[in-house]
Amino acid sequence: MAMTLRLDESHDQLLEALAAKFGRSKTEVVQIALDDLAARADKSARTRAAFDRVRSRDAELLERLAR
Repeated sequence: MAMTLRLDESHDQLLEALAAKFGRSKTEVVQIALDDLAARADKSARTRAAFDRVRSRDAELLERLAR
């Protein structure tokens, strides 16, 4: 699916520089950035879920350690 991406001048220059640096098209650079952002968001969600599980499971122990 096609879309138009509107960038201000500084972001367009940054995108152009990154594309040249990595030998990729501007579209490829945007796709890579989106994939990376999605992966980081997923990792953050999984980390938060693991933390919440441990905090819930070990609440009593954590309370004793805090004293």
